[in-house]
Amino acid sequence: MKSVVALIALVSPVVASAQARFQPDPRPTRTAEWAVAGAQVKQLPARSPRQPMAAQFDSLGLTPLGSVGDTVTIFYFPDGANLRRAGLARITGRQRYLPPQSWRAACDQLAHPGWMFSLSAPATSAFAVVVPGVHAVPAAREAPPLVRQAGAVPFRAWADSVWKVYNDRIKPATERAYAFLWYSFFRDEQDAGWGKTKLWGVRGPNGRNYAAFSVWMRDDSKDGTPNTTATWIMDGWGIPVARATGNVDIYGTSDSDGDGIDEVVTSSGLIRWNGTQWVFPTVYSDEPCLARRVLPPPPGVRP
Repeated sequence: MKSVVALIALVSPVVASAQARFQPDPRPTRTAEWAVAGAQVKQLPARSPRQPMAAQFDSLGLTPLGSVGDTVTIFYFPDGANLRRAGLARITGRQRYLPPQSWRAACDQLAHPGWMFSLSAPATSAFAVVVPGVHAVPAAREAPPLVRQAGAVPFRAWADSVWKVYNDRIKPATERAYAFLWYSFFRDEQDAGWGKTKLWGVRGPNGRNYAAFSVWMRDDSKDGTPNTTATWIMDGWGIPVARATGNVDIYGTSDSDGDGIDEVVTSSGLIRWNGTQWVFPTVYSDEPCLARRVLPPPPGVRP
């Protein structure tokens, strides 16, 4: 949910008109990546709701989540944190926007261009995620029983590789500093957080069951190097079959076309099987930079 704060400026007409630059729709050619893209909505002000707008980061401008007239699903989070219901809407308008240079400068040129969508829907809840297509409220399926135990082996091997890079970068000067850094990364359980990672069951092709999860590693640095993040798909035996860079919130799964293969609903869009492989939405890991360093948080909110 860290990108919510960043979206406040994008959906506020006063701020947007004063800072963001809008372009006519460049009408990019539709590609398969459109089917996994996602956007987020922040409805303000709460006392005087208006027709919602969705903001999607897309640096190259080639993968919007849809065109004018397309149907999308809005997942509503009335309290800003918990998904409660889903609704359908049509895209009634689409614009390409470019962030102002002040945003880029404040985040070392990490602020991203993207899209703004007008939606034919009533006012949203405090927070909402928009994805292409028609979906029900995501189902929370159990992960295959062997994944927790068997998947620990490849996860730990990956975590060890992340640790090596982290340790080489920090170069702790004493054994005490090394021990502190090691336990901070691997935690008291010494499993790099694997035991507490939420595993989501996913129905895959050929009737097979998979598990999806997303992690944010504790390789914190003071030089601006981003933490290592990843979103994984493992098969029922704990063998990784797909992985992408980026940490997302996973809300569950939805079989929108009834083919028995789930789409994984996330805060950045959909993870879905395209017939040959699992396809992930693009995740912009530097959104928290934009939220922390450019926009003040709403009253009572700590980013």
